[in-house]
Amino acid sequence: LAGMEQSLDPRAVAKVKQQYEGALLKALAEKERKMDEQMQKIEKFDEDDFEALREKRKLQLQKAQATKQKNLLNGHGRYMELSDQKEFFEASKNSNLLVVHFYRGATWRCQVVDRHLGDLAPAHLETRFCKIDAEKSPFLVERLSIVMLPSILCIKDGKTEHTIVGFDEMGGGDDFPAETLAYVLSQHKVLKYDGPPPDDVDEETGAVQHKGINTIDMRRSGKGAIREGGNASAAAADSDDEMDAFLEGYEEPTNNEDES
Repeated sequence: LAGMEQSLDPRAVAKVKQQYEGALLKALAEKERKMDEQMQKIEKFDEDDFEALREKRKLQLQKAQATKQKNLLNGHGRYMELSDQKEFFEASKNSNLLVVHFYRGATWRCQVVDRHLGDLAPAHLETRFCKIDAEKSPFLVERLSIVMLPSILCIKDGKTEHTIVGFDEMGGGDDFPAETLAYVLSQHKVLKYDGPPPDDVDEETGAVQHKGINTIDMRRSGKGAIREGGNASAAAADSDDEMDAFLEGYEEPTNNEDES
């Protein structure tokens, strides 16, 4: 089989694989829909009906397994790079919970985020974790008002709920653990966190207490530097309508602190 696959056109193999995965995702989505209908019928039964409760629990377990399979097919469980805005929009549509790290390779604090998100991805299958090279994605950077690196978009049901700018929300230091980032992401409803709050969390506000400033201001490089990485104007024009729909209700991130 391996020899046969090597003799085939890689593009044809990729197309068949994509068609197969698409059909499987559609089947899993239909399975979830039918189980939802069955659970709605069961909920109308008397709460003392033991058989109904057992059947409901069985359906819940089956749905959880189907959701897990669908998420794995959509890239959950791995920390992956998105190459362009098309992949970004597809990821936003296909995953209910999405975390996207806008990074720059030369920024070492982005490497800190990479390490933590890489650790969180296999432990939180409910969320998809991705990253995008900010310098190669000028259209997204401009439309999403990404001016600081690292920036982490928290996307729920196709809408950006929040942008984590730099390390301020994790306390401002560079040495925060992955659990602190997981806690912060859970505060923005894009990750399920069952552990205890970090030791330095303010009991009244629930926020991690601030220690310092660790961000890179994209504006220091000027627009030309942000737009490096190829001519994206043609692709950007085709994506305007899709981006306008994505940005509905989006609030720009605010951060007035720059690294000197």
